[in-house]
Amino acid sequence: MKVLWVSANLLGLELLKEAHHLICDDLTIMTLSKSSKTIMYDRVSTSEWYAFDSPVEQVSDITESAEKIKQISPDLVIMCGWRQIIKKELLNIPRFGWVGFHPTLLPRGRGPAPIINSILEGWKESGLTMFYLSEGLDDGDIIAQQQFVIDDRDHAMDVYKKIINAGKKIVTKYIPLLLENKAPRTKQNELKATFFKKPSLKDNQIDFANDSCDKIYKKIRALSKPYSGAYVKVADEKLIIWHASMALPKII
Repeated sequence: MKVLWVSANLLGLELLKEAHHLICDDLTIMTLSKSSKTIMYDRVSTSEWYAFDSPVEQVSDITESAEKIKQISPDLVIMCGWRQIIKKELLNIPRFGWVGFHPTLLPRGRGPAPIINSILEGWKESGLTMFYLSEGLDDGDIIAQQQFVIDDRDHAMDVYKKIINAGKKIVTKYIPLLLENKAPRTKQNELKATFFKKPSLKDNQIDFANDSCDKIYKKIRALSKPYSGAYVKVADEKLIIWHASMALPKII
């Protein structure tokens, strides 16, 4: 089976390292070119993808790459880490569809910035979902899910590492099934679907006058690396706070 691996971020890179030996014989990699204007905080250098000794295609916008994908003629597309919309024209190219990953236990937490939002909302657990892409928002049939705990002290990168570990377990078990066209697919329960709001950069500012200690703590954790960081304004400068911890007050 000819596989096209579409990714530009750290998660996609780490999962391909885990799965490469399963699909290396007929694999093409597609990643973002240096000229792409798409912002990805966890983006990896394009040079990383050439280490797999597979053909690498660099594109600035996947919506303009239908002809290139048709030339590759993949049977299956696996997408992991891509902040561009996949239109119907592209979804219809591979005969076995597009498979993607979303770092929540779908249908809960559809939509943007799942790591940031899961911490901001105080989730105690989350997970990674492998699913078939559709024209809707993270609403395709589920292939597999791997759950993990979000600790009260976890910052964004701590959660990211748990997502990577969950992804490694999923690809090891389910990519062989995908290659044999035997992977399970379960429809999502629309009655249980929840949606995240898209955060804006102004949300990164800490408001000591109005934000509770809990909110400030969650904001610092959620927006820490690989993201742009929560900050306070000092005069005309931004002071970014990358890490925080909660401590009980001392009783004198």
